[in-house]
Amino acid sequence: ETLACHTPRMMARAHARRGQTASRPGVVPPPRVARAARGALRPHPIVARSQSLPGPASGPDAEDATSTSSGTREQVVFTREAATGGVSAGSFKLGRAASAARRYFDALNAKDYGAAEVLFSPEGCLLEDLNEPVCFAGRDQVRDYISKTFAGLSEDFFLQEISDGDDACGVTWVNGSKRGATFVRVDRSGRIVYARDLAEPESKPGDAAFSIMKVVLPVLKNLDSTKVTEGWPENDFAGGAGAGGGEAARVVRSFYDHINRKEVDEAMAYFAEDCLYEDLNFPEPYVGKDAVRTLMQKSCDSIPEDLVFCIDDISEGASGVGLTWHLELDGKRFPFSRGCSFYKVKDGQVVYARDLVEPSSKKGKALREEVSFSAASLALFAAAALYTSLLILSPPGFAGVPGEGIFWIKPETLEEVQGLSLYDFFFVLPALKSVGVGVPGMPETLPAYHPVNEALFNFVNAWSLMFYPLLLRDTKSVSLPKTAWWSVQMFLTNAILMPFLALRASNEPTIARVEAARSEGNHGLLSKSFGVVGAVVGLASVFWFALARPELGGDLASRVDYFANYISTDRVAFAFCVDLALYSVWQPYLISEVEKQEGLRPDPLKFVPFFGLAKWLQTSSGLKLFDRDQGT
Repeated sequence: ETLACHTPRMMARAHARRGQTASRPGVVPPPRVARAARGALRPHPIVARSQSLPGPASGPDAEDATSTSSGTREQVVFTREAATGGVSAGSFKLGRAASAARRYFDALNAKDYGAAEVLFSPEGCLLEDLNEPVCFAGRDQVRDYISKTFAGLSEDFFLQEISDGDDACGVTWVNGSKRGATFVRVDRSGRIVYARDLAEPESKPGDAAFSIMKVVLPVLKNLDSTKVTEGWPENDFAGGAGAGGGEAARVVRSFYDHINRKEVDEAMAYFAEDCLYEDLNFPEPYVGKDAVRTLMQKSCDSIPEDLVFCIDDISEGASGVGLTWHLELDGKRFPFSRGCSFYKVKDGQVVYARDLVEPSSKKGKALREEVSFSAASLALFAAAALYTSLLILSPPGFAGVPGEGIFWIKPETLEEVQGLSLYDFFFVLPALKSVGVGVPGMPETLPAYHPVNEALFNFVNAWSLMFYPLLLRDTKSVSLPKTAWWSVQMFLTNAILMPFLALRASNEPTIARVEAARSEGNHGLLSKSFGVVGAVVGLASVFWFALARPELGGDLASRVDYFANYISTDRVAFAFCVDLALYSVWQPYLISEVEKQEGLRPDPLKFVPFFGLAKWLQTSSGLKLFDRDQGT
């Protein structure tokens, strides 16, 4: 028996059988079989020779073989497609749960999201993708999750294992190079009421996890983790630790009981000598009982006595089970400890297992996707490329752009930019110096730059600052790392903001994620505070431009002349002016988007550059102080 999801021989046999089925006189194959008979290997998942159920029959009479694994004789169907009366794989008839799981992955591969949705109960269902920061409750959220998560997949799901459950089952799968496990529970009609899904992590700590646990777990024991775990959904559909009947469930429960008591020898009595154990937090599987014993011993030696595995749900099955679980430390649920596992049992011993635990960083499954961008995204990417190539990378005199690009920048220009960033940012140090307050580590005499240069630099940075609460409140970009993007935007302005907006234009967050962001992300105080800071620095910049440092700037007319010459000869100054023009476009656009998302009355002052944003952050923050009536 093999873990491989498919082999050339298996695929050749599948081709031959599909061809025989399609060409048999008097038999009209269903549409899916007909398509497969023409050589289309996809989109349906291949179920490998199961390690949890009897393998496929062989020999000249294989196509007429029968199976009694479910207690009744069922005709064997060797194709991967749906057959009349249910879905079959290998030489056994799948139960209700296994059939629903199989049909679900069939629908994902076919990109038939309507077919995937109707597999879930309309009376109530819960889907936990533990690679996502939120769960999905009810058909509407499940439909939205499926269509937005799997629409761009470039690889099919291949089912490696599926257990023989009627009410619940476990599945292991591979998608490209990514492996995972899924647990499914169905109601009496065969509709899915609960599913938990996990894909293997991008990074695998391996043996370093033992050292980390020794240090971190005693500390976490004394911390209040309820703010993390209180967000776990209440699962009314889970069967609990005693749900699954059958030999496989009994063996797995016994194994967990001994591990919780740190009885490694007793726990290993439930593993076969030639077992294979996949903990996908480790880069390599553990082959053989001795290797698994070493892993279990290291694990038990690294965790406190009161850290225990709690089974949330387990499927029934004679030879294979899926289960969901979480960890508890000192009787309290442990953060980021929910998991999904699959076990195959033969003659009362585990011969194969796969374990996955949820990651602390919830960034989705990271499955390979086809690159697809909207027209708006492509236009914004093109604009960003033009901005970067002309204003940052181009040589002196290119296309009439003044000054020097980054590779030709003069030392004095670079020194000025650094000095403005260190000694003049938001006028803080000059203001403190003017009232006699010194700052440790700063020079006794601060460098003095032309007030027009200082004003332009700080005005652009203040505007960049005020974009932060606006981006945070935007729910269309909720799944993007907005803080990281904005942090770089503070230095590179539109060279960063435009690519972000391009990604935002093609981003489709799930309904559940948007609702979670709205309930958790109250940025009212942040909006007000950033609006105040931005407005103060903006007004200070206007003052600085017109009146500050008269010994350097002269009168207003001299400053205006200097400004005109400055932006026509200096690349940084010219780029700042382009930034001001672009910000004047992005500001009302993003404000309008947030107003629609939050149901706010449109504010006509949003079109006023800079100060319209400062005002909007004050009066449309969601806090009562200074806010106007927000009726739609």
